[in-house]
Amino acid sequence: MPFCPKCRYEYLREITVCPDCDEKLVDVLPEEDTVESAKEYDNWVELAQLTSLPSTEMLLEALREKNIPAVIRSGTGYFGATGQMGPTSFQPAGGKYSLYVPEEFIVDTDHEAGLLLGDEWEESKLYDIDFEDNE
Repeated sequence: MPFCPKCRYEYLREITVCPDCDEKLVDVLPEEDTVESAKEYDNWVELAQLTSLPSTEMLLEALREKNIPAVIRSGTGYFGATGQMGPTSFQPAGGKYSLYVPEEFIVDTDHEAGLLLGDEWEESKLYDIDFEDNE
C-alpha cells in the first residue's frame, strides 16, 4: 500500500497522489526526524488522550514547529479498536489518540496545546500540570 510522505496516511494502490497534501505517494515511509530524536529521551510521558484525529494532527504539527518532541499513538488501529471490519470500524466510538512527550517538555506542551485546542485540551489531559514544579 502506498503512503503519503507528508501526512503519513496509507492509501489504496490505485491512488498515486495524497488528496490532502497533494504529495506523490511512496511505497515506504521515510523515517521521521522525531523518531531519531525520540531515541535521545528515556522519560516519555503519556500526557493526554485526544478523541479528534484532526485536532491530534494539528497539535502534533504545532509541537514539531516548536521543536517539541512528541509522538502520537493511535488506539483505533486500522480495523478499529475491536479489529472488526465494517463501515464504522475505521473511526470507532471512543477511539483515542495518546500524546507522549519527554517529561522535560510537559509544561511547554501544555502551554502550546492549551493555546491551540482550549477546552478540548483541558478535557483530554490525563493529569493537572503544576507550572511552578516544572519551572
